Amino acid sequence: MNKSLKYLFLLFLPSAYSQSIEIDANLNEAQWENAIVINEYYETVPFTLLPSQVKTETRIFSNENGIYIGFTNFQDNESMLSNKSMRDEVPNNVEQNGVAIDFDGDGLKAYMFFVTLANIQGDGIRPLGGWPEFDWDGDWKVRTNKYDGYWVSEFLIPWDVVLMKSIDGPKRNIKITTFRYYSKTQSWLNDTKTSGFRTNFLSSLRSINVENYTKRKLNYFPYVSKTYNSVSGFNENRVGTEVFLNTGTGKQINLTLNPDFGQAESDEVIVNFSAQETFYSEKRAFFNENQSLFDLSHYDRYRIINTRRIGAASSYDCDASSDKDRCNDARKNYTDIDFALRYTQKNNNNDVGIFVAQESDESFTKGKNFYALRSKSVFGKRSVGYFLTHVVDNFKNEKATINVIDFTNVNSNKLTLYTDLLSSDKEGVSGFGLRSQFVYKPSSLSRRSGSILYFEDSFQLNDFGYLKKNDWFHVGLGSDVTKVDFSKSSFIKERKIGTDFNYDSDTSGNSNPTQIKQEYNFKFKDTSSFQGSWDLKTSGKNTTITRKNVDFPFVKRNGSFSFNLDYESPSYGTWEYDWRIGYETADKYKTWSSEGYERRFAKIAGSLYPVEDFKLSWQFRVREEDEWLNWIDSNELGVYDLTQKIISINANWFKGSKHEIRLKSQFVALEAENPISLILDKAGYLYNHNSNVRPFTDGITSFQIRYKYEIVPLSYIYIVYTKGGRVYDDENERNTSDVFKDPWDNPDNEIFSLKFRLKY
Repeated sequence: MNKSLKYLFLLFLPSAYSQSIEIDANLNEAQWENAIVINEYYETVPFTLLPSQVKTETRIFSNENGIYIGFTNFQDNESMLSNKSMRDEVPNNVEQNGVAIDFDGDGLKAYMFFVTLANIQGDGIRPLGGWPEFDWDGDWKVRTNKYDGYWVSEFLIPWDVVLMKSIDGPKRNIKITTFRYYSKTQSWLNDTKTSGFRTNFLSSLRSINVENYTKRKLNYFPYVSKTYNSVSGFNENRVGTEVFLNTGTGKQINLTLNPDFGQAESDEVIVNFSAQETFYSEKRAFFNENQSLFDLSHYDRYRIINTRRIGAASSYDCDASSDKDRCNDARKNYTDIDFALRYTQKNNNNDVGIFVAQESDESFTKGKNFYALRSKSVFGKRSVGYFLTHVVDNFKNEKATINVIDFTNVNSNKLTLYTDLLSSDKEGVSGFGLRSQFVYKPSSLSRRSGSILYFEDSFQLNDFGYLKKNDWFHVGLGSDVTKVDFSKSSFIKERKIGTDFNYDSDTSGNSNPTQIKQEYNFKFKDTSSFQGSWDLKTSGKNTTITRKNVDFPFVKRNGSFSFNLDYESPSYGTWEYDWRIGYETADKYKTWSSEGYERRFAKIAGSLYPVEDFKLSWQFRVREEDEWLNWIDSNELGVYDLTQKIISINANWFKGSKHEIRLKSQFVALEAENPISLILDKAGYLYNHNSNVRPFTDGITSFQIRYKYEIVPLSYIYIVYTKGGRVYDDENERNTSDVFKDPWDNPDNEIFSLKFRLKY
């Protein structure tokens, strides 16, 4: 069956079958009788490629409305898990069906659509050279239903759900794969022997021809919101809109006027004392919609456009203001946005996009203007792109420009090459950057990869993008091998061993500690999993901790050894748990009164599903460090005995398919005690010093409870209560209970938000 499907043409369903199909998970219309049938599935996570233990029958056809996919999933009634969850929640141990479609058939990206047995939708994008990202929400339909001995899901993926290339002629070539999650064995099943987390995923999809339909689509999403902060007295009413026009001819215009930040999504709390900025993902709907052309990144190391820059906190100079008090009172942690506009056009082998955003001028500050131009051309299995970004800072009267040329060469199903050439110019200061990477799969169960990064000290990306650090040279090599052919008596189902080598330095040749890491991953037949890893770092230089100090550019560090152990339990029906422990040690320093570095880490977490409509999850983490090194000023540093405790409690309750209540909370207590003052010489050595280095405590609270009501798909009412703050104290010694409690008793923000977002 599969061999014949590879080149199968969907030439059926003319006008006689053009009537609409009711999406009700019944598959009882006549069109389903003439659809493609797929009934051979293989276990791909774990990657055993064994034929599926359960039967799945999938039918696919298309007409002018879109692509229809119907799954019939056979299994015992008792094994069907249908716990409810958030949209896009991954991972999620519940029965699921899904489909991935490369609408342009060019191997550059696939859109993923999936649904759980509880009828919870999820969607995302799998780009070439990346992993699935689930920020995007598309406008498509799906329904599920239980029957005796099987369950059914029925999808309609409209042609206008994404922007597709304009194709001449009656046929369009697309690539597609379908998948199923079977919760009893916690296995992903796939019909083309791949998964979204495999490097050759896009080249493993099935090619089919479909009727070439195009549709024009216009949606606009007006919103009304009210926000009140009882701590600051801030009270704001906002009205705005988002407009999405897909012409059906390969062109799309997205416009937002006066977009709302809202308080509907809260970020993870991350305590960061390092010199490197923390990256936060985008949560605003407009900046995730149709953004894939502008998404050029390399893991967590850099991103050409970081849309969180748009609307971030503005710059102020209250000391120079004639009304310093009013200026300080007017400070906000975000900037209003007048508008953002994105235009994209797909031709046969060329994609072009333009992005413009303008922030508002406010009291005592001025907003920024953001511009981006992106083009990408495909030549067979090769692509060449150009990226230009430009930022005008109207307050500082500064301009910053980035130019990028990027190459991708898919030599075969085994080898892919990536190259990015980057240049920056800010106020006459230019800089250069380079990324060169390969991914090679000699077999389906092995992988080799390597990368080189080089960023000059003068390279500046962070006005619009994100760069982990500049003044950076990096060489990385990685390898992993998977084994799945264990005996029937073995309790192991899959074993994966990965080895990584990383060398880093600044561009002056000051070498950071060289790292060698090995990781062992086991998946067991009882569905539990275990991961063990060790990490060896040589002695080297920390070239970022002193914040680019010209006279004291680095601190010499001793070598270290660490290990981590991580276990995830099987699902026990209504509950599950996981734990992790870690340890790191390094030798004593000889130039100051060091006793030796140690780090200890432990985590215990669990989830409880007492009923299908409710989920409670919790997590407790503790980290202890002896001789934690922290920069204070210039060449002065301090070491502390550090203890950090984090408690997270989250809960989701669902009523039917319309109502959702979510609790998300995180409490952080950090205590830095027994400080020792140190001073750094120009050779990078630390010595005891006599500065007054004080112990300190840092408490952070992030609490949010949100009610969401779905009026119709993609139209919502939000009612949100948010409370949070941070309390730093180096005056009084406090116990852990006080550090947890203080930011709750003295919050920075206590916000009530109401928002209506409608779809027309």
